[in-house]
Amino acid sequence: MKTTVAIEIDTDRLRDLTDTHLAELWHIAQANPVDIEDRDAGELVEEIGREIIRRFLMNTTPELWAHQGRHHFWNNLTKHCIWSDTANAWVPKAQKEEE
Repeated sequence: MKTTVAIEIDTDRLRDLTDTHLAELWHIAQANPVDIEDRDAGELVEEIGREIIRRFLMNTTPELWAHQGRHHFWNNLTKHCIWSDTANAWVPKAQKEEE
């Protein structure tokens, strides 16, 4: 027995769908058996994917400290220097090795 199931996807209403339904549509659109060059199939997947990304980013706390202005200086300092308890200061790595 063979069964064909037709699913209508209204891309103008993607924002109204539940997360579960949207995920189902993503899988359905990816499983579409048309040729990889089918423009409509590609655009459908892209629209669904963008809605998924929009929701993910909307509900995801942004990384606030991944890059900071002082990182460049700190990385250069630790590359070339090491903290010396004896001197109570940063000293060149070669000098620390001599102590």
